Amino acid sequence: MGEDGFREQFEAIADLIGRYERFLILGHIDPDGDCIGSMFAMARFLEGLGKQVRCYAPGETAAVYKRLGAASLLSRREELPDFDHEAVFTLDSPTPARTSDLIEPNDGQLVVNIDHHPTNEQYGKINVVEGATSATAVLVYRLLSFIDPERIDEEIAGYLYLGIMMDTGGFRFQNTDSEALTCAAELVERGARPHDLAQEFLFMKGYDSLKLLGRSLGSLELHCDGRLAVMVVTQSMLSGSGGSMNDTEGFVDYPASIESIELCALFREIGESEVRVSLRSRGEYDVSGLADRYGGGGHRNAAGLTIHDDLRTAKSRIIEDLAVLLRPCGDSVREEE
Repeated sequence: MGEDGFREQFEAIADLIGRYERFLILGHIDPDGDCIGSMFAMARFLEGLGKQVRCYAPGETAAVYKRLGAASLLSRREELPDFDHEAVFTLDSPTPARTSDLIEPNDGQLVVNIDHHPTNEQYGKINVVEGATSATAVLVYRLLSFIDPERIDEEIAGYLYLGIMMDTGGFRFQNTDSEALTCAAELVERGARPHDLAQEFLFMKGYDSLKLLGRSLGSLELHCDGRLAVMVVTQSMLSGSGGSMNDTEGFVDYPASIESIELCALFREIGESEVRVSLRSRGEYDVSGLADRYGGGGHRNAAGLTIHDDLRTAKSRIIEDLAVLLRPCGDSVREEE
């Protein structure tokens, strides 16, 4: 759906921005690059119009994103009641639960829901949702271009390019379509710097992060005759490496890169009874339905969920669920020590 397909929504959002002064921008738990880039681009655009803005995403924000200029707009949850916002933008969040239930569909808040997840629940007063779009940042770029393209400066262009780059895996994933590439090219013309962004957000890693990756790779297991891979990040791995959960973005891509793999999962032990699971698949295997069953969400080939149980139980349950998707599959399990 092009810009004309959202013209009514874009006009309503432009009117809303003209009428109100204070905006809260919400992202999803443990925000990734698309979520952060979309939030910061929206925030800077609104600031340029003289609006008051605050950003918030529950969970942990990776340190690399906290170095961005607009990170100063990130608030702690306990600070949010002091900001008397008039409207809310939720970005890259398919369900209210992904915002840690800071919004509810029927609580009277004026919510603008912008997202590219097919599982989005259309919970906003205004919904700009398109599941076939490669990144939420593409939808935000369309919106800002509709309202006032001249206000998309070098900083905003960089944030939007970051979002598209990260959700397409550096333009390597299956969702890299002509629209993503066209938007990226236009953002480069507006000042986004592809080399710098790729270096900082795709290639540069801290020493502790690499130590943590090594420990996590040591947990790699192959199941179902090498068609299913699982990997974990435990609290003991964190303490032993000096790394943090912020460093684990992209870890799931390692088991997903194994030639024979069709499904994979990364389990991150947040606490004794909280495990966050990232799922990846190839081809027609749809992991979004599995994530949805556990209150998570995502896309056909990439999704996430949280299980409130211990790591061993969570891992056993998800391996069983993924094996069902792969049936018929052999009984063999191969582990890399």
